[in-house]
Amino acid sequence: MGLGAPSTTRIEQCLLGGLAAWTVAPLLLLFVGLPGLEAAASGAGTFTGSAGLVINDHAQYISWIRESGDHLLFSNRFDVVPDPNLFLHPMWLLSGMLWKLGVSLQLAFALWKPVGLLVLFAGFAAYVRRTIEPGSWARAAALTMALFFVTPSMWLTDWAGLGDADLEFGSLVMGLELFPAGFLWDVAPTAIALGLMPLFLLGVERLLVPERRAPARSVRWYAAWTAVGGAVTSWLHPWQGLTLLAILTGLIVWGRFGRAYVRLAVPALITLLPLLYYQLLTRTDSAWNTVSGPNGMPHLGVWLFVGLVPLVLLALPGLRRGPDGDVQERMLRLWPLAALGVYFALDASYFYHALAGVTLPLGVLAARGWEQVRAPPVAVAAAIAVLTLPGMAYQLDFLAEEAPGHFLSKGESAAMTYIEQSRRAGAVLATPELGVFVPALSGRNTWFGHSTWTPGNEDRKARAAALFSGQLSPVEATAVVRESTASFLLQGCDEGRTDLRSTLGALVVAVRHFGCARVYEIDTPGAAA
Repeated sequence: MGLGAPSTTRIEQCLLGGLAAWTVAPLLLLFVGLPGLEAAASGAGTFTGSAGLVINDHAQYISWIRESGDHLLFSNRFDVVPDPNLFLHPMWLLSGMLWKLGVSLQLAFALWKPVGLLVLFAGFAAYVRRTIEPGSWARAAALTMALFFVTPSMWLTDWAGLGDADLEFGSLVMGLELFPAGFLWDVAPTAIALGLMPLFLLGVERLLVPERRAPARSVRWYAAWTAVGGAVTSWLHPWQGLTLLAILTGLIVWGRFGRAYVRLAVPALITLLPLLYYQLLTRTDSAWNTVSGPNGMPHLGVWLFVGLVPLVLLALPGLRRGPDGDVQERMLRLWPLAALGVYFALDASYFYHALAGVTLPLGVLAARGWEQVRAPPVAVAAAIAVLTLPGMAYQLDFLAEEAPGHFLSKGESAAMTYIEQSRRAGAVLATPELGVFVPALSGRNTWFGHSTWTPGNEDRKARAAALFSGQLSPVEATAVVRESTASFLLQGCDEGRTDLRSTLGALVVAVRHFGCARVYEIDTPGAAA
């Protein structure tokens, strides 16, 4: 963003290497490690493209890449209700172009990994350099905490069996949202947005403080780059765009609406534009209206305090340091408050995302606090180890357990291809393990598949499981298939399969076998070629 690029130190290079290793760890685990070998031995040789913990989001991104390549704008394919193509996404548009040029969907998606890695590290490292004095071990401590902090409650509630189901759910949410490095596991839009946030704030400082500007760089230069950074942040992950605007609002109020803050008008307006675009989408007849509405999820719980308290307590001593009139110091202190403000202000969408990135300001303050109280480096290293390594090990273990879910059998892949190429129109009703991949790998709408974008996803998923396992009577099974409006039933290779012809009777017009997978073609009006 035109903010200068000082050479990295030896410690920063080590942390960048560690971050890169973490980024590729899922690929090594899935393709080289034991889970990958087991998957290959069982015939699960087709990689879905998901190499992380949140499979439904990854499958959604890949489906958006596919639609961007076909139509430029994309819609919600995780429901059978017709939905107009309205959403433009810059990342998936570029990936869609690569797919149309012959690059596989999986590779077009994975190519964002190194981009997310570099932007996230560059932004966080630049901010730590600005907020912590050079030559201090606190820089390494701050950057490590900012990138790799994972709340201890995430692994304690599982491995140690502490807490109830609500605490386990909340701890998992906190462990995912308060772990910037974790977004490099195929959630590149968030990783890039988090890396741009500190660069935006550094740009704001240069707009307001002439002494911070590079020689021969004008106000317009910094205004333009800061505006671009804010706009991309809002477009890729609107929760972080809202947080940036909340920080700017707090800064202007803190500065008593001084005339200098007029320079922030253009960056603030450009940052706001993507948010207005999202708001416009919710006013259309698309699925955005549903997905942006209240979701019934709790804002408060023991898990919120357990997740945040360790880092907040460590950060408190660091508040005593820094000149009150310093613009960056004010934004540093406003950042956690702004994130919490957005978190509690939103009663819609997945508001937990608002907490992503808050480990950077809290990590900086925590490192300053350790310096302030002259904590022994050994004690600091031990604290950092406890707050990072067990949580990272837990996520690797979690991924290893879910490894088979990242592959399709050869038969399942062939069945997807058949549905993709069929001239019959219509949606797909699949077994639970495959429903999430239908839009990405077949280009068809699916009756269920995404926890957010499918209305009543869990209920539909349970009814589909009952259908394919033969637990429904012919009348009940017919009702489910008719409600789904599906032209294809996709039966995977999981255990408990049943032959649906005996249940659905004349509703099945054809059956295609692909190894252990089956495709039932349904007598649906308008489905025939």
